[in-house]
Amino acid sequence: MNSITFQSTKYKSREIQLSAFGDVLISTTTLNRNLFDKNDCYVNDEACVIDEQIFYFVEENEITLPEKSLKKLLLKQIK
Repeated sequence: MNSITFQSTKYKSREIQLSAFGDVLISTTTLNRNLFDKNDCYVNDEACVIDEQIFYFVEENEITLPEKSLKKLLLKQIK
């Protein structure tokens, strides 16, 4: 399990290989929520850079799923 640090907080992240997309970075919806302010604008330039690196955001309990289950979930959600 990897992590992304944003505003002194670490958020879980994982790199997953999806046949249709290659290696992709995923993280949690908690991080996604903290990248934006109440007006749905990035809180700062760093938030924009981080968001552009993330392929998809999943729930906290989903990021720890076994790789096969996580891939299946991602493919189902992005279709």
